Amino acid sequence: MKRMRIRRKMGVVAVLLSVVLGLVWQFTPLQAIVAIANLSDPGKLATLGERGANPRLNKIVYWMFEAYDHGGSPEAAVEWAQRLNGESGLRAELVHESLMRNWKIARELGLLTPENLAKLRHGQAADVTYGTYFGEPVEIDHIVPYSLAPEVGNELANLEMLPRPVNRRKSDKVTERQVDHAEKLQEAGLLKAETLEKVRQRLGQ
Repeated sequence: MKRMRIRRKMGVVAVLLSVVLGLVWQFTPLQAIVAIANLSDPGKLATLGERGANPRLNKIVYWMFEAYDHGGSPEAAVEWAQRLNGESGLRAELVHESLMRNWKIARELGLLTPENLAKLRHGQAADVTYGTYFGEPVEIDHIVPYSLAPEVGNELANLEMLPRPVNRRKSDKVTERQVDHAEKLQEAGLLKAETLEKVRQRLGQ
């Protein structure tokens, strides 16, 4: 009888614990943090094919919104995700800066509408709902052009959301911004020295 009571109590505790964990998962930013960690895992990004990280950036922005919508901070969600992945150093700083910049862009372009969030969740392009480029789809640009630096083609630190017309005008042009960013990527060990030199040579062309 005593053993049966103990088993019943343990069963009740297990049920209550599963309910609590389910509520935590559903009503806190925890699910968003885990999703961001999975999508931004450097080991997984390294296995992707050409431009494979582009839809991942869209998905990450969606989960940043989910963190915000569940009472959390998108910035804190990214930081916790990076801790889960064991990320640190300059590369982690650059990825953090990139994701926060893209969160700001998403807000400024009006990409966080219900319709757009449904697209972003599945890695699809959202459409601009604010400003000059209203109605235009948003593409994922490589800050340092992919044609010059394919080794950072799937680095989140090198990706940025841009309205399609802006992205097409930019193309593979190199300005001071691209050179500066390439230098940071090279310092973080993500860009080859010879690639950095190619970027510098293209400045202003």
